[in-house]
Amino acid sequence: MNNIIVYIVVEGRTEQTFVRDLLAPQMADQGIFLYPKLIGKPGHKGGNIRFDRALKDIGNLLKQRENIFISTMFDFFRIDSQWPGKMETDRLIKSGIGLSANEKAKILEDATYNEIAEAFSKFDSKKRFVPYIEMHEFEALLFSDAGILSEKTGINASAIQAIMEQYDNPEEINDDPAKAPSKRLESLSSGYRKTAMGKTISEAIGIQAIRGQCPHFDEWLKRIELLKKY
Repeated sequence: MNNIIVYIVVEGRTEQTFVRDLLAPQMADQGIFLYPKLIGKPGHKGGNIRFDRALKDIGNLLKQRENIFISTMFDFFRIDSQWPGKMETDRLIKSGIGLSANEKAKILEDATYNEIAEAFSKFDSKKRFVPYIEMHEFEALLFSDAGILSEKTGINASAIQAIMEQYDNPEEINDDPAKAPSKRLESLSSGYRKTAMGKTISEAIGIQAIRGQCPHFDEWLKRIELLKKY
């Protein structure tokens, strides 16, 4: 069985820990070895994710080793206004067209893929790059199990369930940053801490359960699994 290596350029420490400690061990069983890399210079703490930063990091990885694959893990809410596809999603949303989380992600990821493929065509980027934008942010994954989320945060399970019942799946919560999954958790629990609790909660839920509840996340992992065919 051929093993493959995938570097994932991530937004912040939460995603770095999630990939390294939870996702990587799961995928390693299939001979797929994941390595998270924080975007930007050392000390970057996340926040405003600019495409020029991502472009540089992705390009450097593509150039350094020809036998590795590259992916990303950035929140929809954190990418900047100049990100490929962002103006298009904003235009459609402002025009009143209702886009699902998957539809917004497809616009962004297709545009990102095209930009990287064009910028680094000499490095087989069409085969080696798999973009992923989290919809709408990392905390959405934690809503995959109301019981566990309640247990780990101390939030009443009925309050969490009431939020989940408004959406088809956790990734649909919510395209308004003021009502984002993290904001919801913070409003329900003053003790919620993203980096410290993100790993604990997602580990308790489990990757397979998250995949079952979050179709876009699952589709990303399926695309990575398909890299074994190359």
